[in-house]
Amino acid sequence: MNQDIKKIWPLAAISIVVASSTMSAARKSHEQCPPRAIDGPNQMVNPPVRPYTSDPCCCEAGEVYLTASALYWNTHQDGMEYAVLNERADTQYQGLVVNAKYLNPDFKWRWGWKVGIGYNSTHDGWNMEAIWTHYKGRASRHDDTGGSSSTTLLPLWSAFAPAVANPVGAVATQGILFATDIEASWKLRLDIADFTLGRQFWTSKFFNMKPFIGIRAAWIRQDFEIEHKGGSWGATFNQGNVFNNEVDLDNHYKGVGVRAGIDSSWNFTKAWSLFGNFALSILYGRFDIEHDERNFFANAPFNRNKIHETSDGFRASKAILDLMIGIQYVTVFSDYRAFMVSLGWEHHLFFNQNQLWRVVRIGDASTTAGAVTDQFGENVFHQRRGDLSTQGWTLTATYVF
Repeated sequence: MNQDIKKIWPLAAISIVVASSTMSAARKSHEQCPPRAIDGPNQMVNPPVRPYTSDPCCCEAGEVYLTASALYWNTHQDGMEYAVLNERADTQYQGLVVNAKYLNPDFKWRWGWKVGIGYNSTHDGWNMEAIWTHYKGRASRHDDTGGSSSTTLLPLWSAFAPAVANPVGAVATQGILFATDIEASWKLRLDIADFTLGRQFWTSKFFNMKPFIGIRAAWIRQDFEIEHKGGSWGATFNQGNVFNNEVDLDNHYKGVGVRAGIDSSWNFTKAWSLFGNFALSILYGRFDIEHDERNFFANAPFNRNKIHETSDGFRASKAILDLMIGIQYVTVFSDYRAFMVSLGWEHHLFFNQNQLWRVVRIGDASTTAGAVTDQFGENVFHQRRGDLSTQGWTLTATYVF
């Protein structure tokens, strides 16, 4: 047994020396001339793309590139219904909902931008990248009954409790909240910072992919304002006074977490290709929710009366899904500088970003004629969760130094 071991030791030593020499030579060759190609793989297994230059020895220090994008996106969010347009407006039967439809804000197309910086290293074609995304979304809508006696607007976010459902002087039994004019406005401010580490490599002559991992930080601020006029806030039901009503809701989230995905490129010429990107993020962060409501006189001195005020703050993990598909063009200049331009459809889905609570009053009854508000009903709290999404066109230009 000992003799066998003595025979094996010299062979093992020789093998270690040979392997060390081979690895050293390969490492030195790689450092001096890192593999790079745009028009297909070389002799390596899964050779790195580093996609812009064709000279295998041009940049021993790696490449730095800058990228900028123009965004033309639209936003949507579930659970934003703010009123019901009802065809039945008779005071006596105000609570009946007949031939009605829910009203949502109209989400607008808006411009945004991305800026980023990246580095293609000589270490096995690893890529490091930092990108900042900024976008402001908008949605608004204005509805009124136009003086029609056959339609009315039933608010869904107001906690106002009108005590008088009949003309001034009559004994009130139950107030049904309604309006003749409602205006809704929603604003979104979205900022995202992505830091990724990836490697883009050839898997065939015309197809390459880039798996990556990284960190994402996001700041998502939503402001939702609703104004009610007429109806329950009109002179008929408020002892001759005319009120306006304002509901102000804030839904802010900030978080940080991990992100991973795959970018793919399907080349049909040396310069033109189709691309498809996918990523999933899990962020851990904090929601800050506020819900304020006030009535104020429509005429001077415009006195305000706050009728609802709540706030909430909690931590939660939320998922974000990123998808993109498009076409891109790459050209190489002298000194191996390169320029790339791409146009694609980009989609982001932010799960359960709508965390707003709706507070309404039911069961209001008063024995006081001419009272402006009712103190005998109860608040009902309910919530309709909703996903936030951004989608639209992204035009990107990238310059490699």
